[in-house]
Amino acid sequence: MRPMRFEEFAVELATKDPAAGKARKIKEAGESKYPYGLSVVLQGREARFQFIAQSAAGDRFDQPETPVEGEPGPLDERRADGPEGWLAGLLAASGSREIAGIEQWSLREDPNDRRNGLTVEFFSGAKIYARAL
Repeated sequence: MRPMRFEEFAVELATKDPAAGKARKIKEAGESKYPYGLSVVLQGREARFQFIAQSAAGDRFDQPETPVEGEPGPLDERRADGPEGWLAGLLAASGSREIAGIEQWSLREDPNDRRNGLTVEFFSGAKIYARAL
């Protein structure tokens, strides 16, 4: 999934979530430093994520995107605290057949490698890194 479509997907999911308020693209929240992302209000506080893409092998952005679907295995039930866990849960519950896996960075085993954010892996081979700002 390309970053533009992922951004639309995440904003749409967040808009429908009763736990979230004022969900919008990060640019619409006044952030000009990052081209793709999500701004959402959770428990009265704004949370922002920057979306960075790693393209699938051979994907060319000058060509139409071809979504790849698969049978997702069980996604990790553990949830980090705060916005990271919220976004992981939101994506896991979406039922998207394009999502192959979700890694929550703060749950990594190596304490030196823990940050706040997610890696969303797709059956196409693409990845989205959702970095909490």
